[in-house]
Amino acid sequence: MDLAPSIIDVGGPINPLPGVIMPSLFEIVAHTPLWVWFVMALVVWLGPQGLRPRIVPIWRPALLPMVGLALSLSGVAQALHPGLALAGWSAAFVLALPLGHAIGCRRPVRRRPDGRLEIAGGWFALIFGVSIFAVRYALGVLFGVAPALAHQPLWICLSAAVGGFVSGIGVGWFSGLLMQARQSLTPAE
Repeated sequence: MDLAPSIIDVGGPINPLPGVIMPSLFEIVAHTPLWVWFVMALVVWLGPQGLRPRIVPIWRPALLPMVGLALSLSGVAQALHPGLALAGWSAAFVLALPLGHAIGCRRPVRRRPDGRLEIAGGWFALIFGVSIFAVRYALGVLFGVAPALAHQPLWICLSAAVGGFVSGIGVGWFSGLLMQARQSLTPAE
């Protein structure tokens, strides 16, 4: 059997996916829809803005965690076995909440008398945004290359759990940030 050098059959005694042809990195990138690259550019453009100290309305830091939450829950809803996906998602979400909360509590933030937040710069928004993108992209490629995985209970549970873990970190981070802001509020004189 003569395969092109860019195609590898990943089936075999070690890999449980016989017959799955793994495309090269070039082929994956070349077949990625154009709109995906615009989303990545937006994430990479917005992320470094979080490196600067800023004053924002209280709802703005919630945007990225809520996007991650919505995307991961949409993945759960679209799974072939939503109940199984929700179980994996929920377990990972609950496990990740304390980690995200600890990260959020470390970010210096002060609530101003007008209700806005004064937030120190940090890497969280960039890393979190890129994580959401990377997880969604990797799962899209994986299920595009091996669509049979979408029918296997283990993969349904694991793919939802990855989304739940990322969402738990984001929601936990926002709750930690709000806790820091609440503690910093000083009564008006």
